Amino acid sequence: MKTKLHFSKSLIVLLISMTSLGVWAQSTVNPDHACINSTEDYWVINTPGSTYNWVLSGGGNITTGQGSSAIKINWTSIGGPYVLTVTETYTSTTGCEGLPVTLNIIVDPLPTPFNVTGTGGYCIGGAGLPVGLSDSELGVNYQLKFNGVNSGGLVPGTGNPISFGNKTAEGTYTVVATSALETACTVNMTGSAIITIIALPIPTISGLSAIQTALSTVYITEAGMSNYVWTISAGGTITAGGGSTNNTVTVVWNTAGPQTVSVNYQNLGGCSAASATLFNVTVGVLPVPTITGPSPICVYTGNNVYTTEAGMTNYLWTVSAGGTITAGGGTTNNTVTVTWNTAGLQTVSVNYTNGAYTAASPTVKAITVSPLPVTSPIWHN
Repeated sequence: MKTKLHFSKSLIVLLISMTSLGVWAQSTVNPDHACINSTEDYWVINTPGSTYNWVLSGGGNITTGQGSSAIKINWTSIGGPYVLTVTETYTSTTGCEGLPVTLNIIVDPLPTPFNVTGTGGYCIGGAGLPVGLSDSELGVNYQLKFNGVNSGGLVPGTGNPISFGNKTAEGTYTVVATSALETACTVNMTGSAIITIIALPIPTISGLSAIQTALSTVYITEAGMSNYVWTISAGGTITAGGGSTNNTVTVVWNTAGPQTVSVNYQNLGGCSAASATLFNVTVGVLPVPTITGPSPICVYTGNNVYTTEAGMTNYLWTVSAGGTITAGGGTTNNTVTVTWNTAGLQTVSVNYTNGAYTAASPTVKAITVSPLPVTSPIWHN
């Protein structure tokens, strides 16, 4: 609702009180504007002792104030100009009736609601997304709001879709339309544009970091992405995978020494990593552990020592269920001491790392554990 001073916010209406006649005179009348479905105030300067008769030619209804110097009108019909007339009767003394004062009023329609466009996500560091309206009207101004607060200035309608430019702040964008002729005519545009910022992916690579020359191995990154870009250093050859739709690549390393495999991709939001992930591979001759120690051996015999190469790291000893480790067998031990508790075929195995290289598989030594002889009773005759 807005207040109208002397009928019009845009005109200075000269009202002269002639106390002897109770007459109001108005110098000039230009069309004023109101908004459909609004209720607005109209008044004249009140003279004590006077009564006021208001008459409206159409477009709405006088809801309150008849007889007083101030009324309210509910506007129900677009168009006009509709004529509002007020006549003052100076009743306190003479009963004189003044000349009518009129105001022409045009009732404007509400702006047409159009759809707010621009919902989506963009990659962090990108240019953002354009926010706009699916259409616009001439004579209407549009205000963009970000999370309910005005963002930028008014954008006049063109009769075509309009844009408020690219927006980078994450949040909700809405638009309010206001008639250029009547600021009370405002309408929220339909919907909103919700902008999100998508984080860049950081690809990972899993696979062997040390491998023997001429062996084939598979490297794996995250599945379900798109536009994979695999790169292998000159010492390797891709034998499978490695395409734009593959999250794996199979490589045969042909050249000993340091090699690399790298990958980048686009995640579900269409964003690529800032840089490809690089995975270092050491290519060379893998160790083959050896095991020395007693076999065959009698069951229940303790202190059976098995030995592999010294000076390595990450030793991994394993003894089958028929034996018990009584000494050694740790990650720093090149020996393990075993008591064999069960007769039959048993095993002891070991693996280790030699520098950057780990054996492709553990070495397994078969141990024959013999049962104790069963001597018959002693007989005498």
